[in-house]
Amino acid sequence: MFSIILGTITMAAALRLAVPLILSSVGGCFGDRTGIFNIALESFMLCAAFFATLGTYYTGNPYVGVACGILAGLGCSVIFGVLVFYMGSSGMVVSIAMNLGMDAFTSFLLLNIFGKRGSFMDPKLVSLPVIRLPLIEKIPYIGEILSGHNLVVYFSLLAVAGTWTAMYKTPFGLRLRSVGINEKAAQTTGTDIIRYKWYSVLLTGLFTGIAGAILPLGGTSVFTENMSAGRGFLAVAAIMIAKGNPALAALYSFLFAYAEALAASMQNFGIPSQIVLALPYFMTIAILLISGIRAKIKNPSYEAA
Repeated sequence: MFSIILGTITMAAALRLAVPLILSSVGGCFGDRTGIFNIALESFMLCAAFFATLGTYYTGNPYVGVACGILAGLGCSVIFGVLVFYMGSSGMVVSIAMNLGMDAFTSFLLLNIFGKRGSFMDPKLVSLPVIRLPLIEKIPYIGEILSGHNLVVYFSLLAVAGTWTAMYKTPFGLRLRSVGINEKAAQTTGTDIIRYKWYSVLLTGLFTGIAGAILPLGGTSVFTENMSAGRGFLAVAAIMIAKGNPALAALYSFLFAYAEALAASMQNFGIPSQIVLALPYFMTIAILLISGIRAKIKNPSYEAA
């Protein structure tokens, strides 16, 4: 049983599954820290997944596919930003509309471009190549977990450190966080409020675009309808629990992915499939509950947002 819980196969799978969650959550942290209510990460990921599939199919190059996914994520960010910042729409309403609409939109494109429903698989749809780390893979246990992934997996690990540094150790991060804390006070210091909100939304789109692109190009080489499958909502949960801290959001994202990897490994133990499939969401609820209890103990006057 120990080999299942902490085995290299389970941990390596957890790392691969965590990448979309990590990238989406660290990107979404920028929006959270500027006070933007954005739960449309699900739609950003799904749109990016489709256009990454489209770009790879027509070029045969998965890196072009990732670039197309990034552009799709940025496009979704622009739509969100225009509606919220300039049209005065509610972030919640726009998010719900985008989440519901993108599922139908990508299904429509899948049918009209590829003539398929449900899923699309083709030899032209090439996944990102696997990279071996010569020095790392020689280290027992750690090498088996960290080596043998694609470039985006390693980028996501660097992104966690990079986003945390940018947010807490640079003037850019200080101004960005000040916008979320008190807009009027930030404006008196000369900070352009709308500009920093745009920065945060575009960064969300950038990282979420990469997260969506990795879904069809991370090894499966297939696009399916509703491919994001709730990952965007898990990323939002990680952001909320971490209170916009990219490092903590990445940690919680990994825990969610670990629960999913563990569930897959436990299917051979005769456990009902319904329980196994629900395990990642049980983990989400448990973490939210523990986080709320801890906050209440530290601050008795604390009220959940």
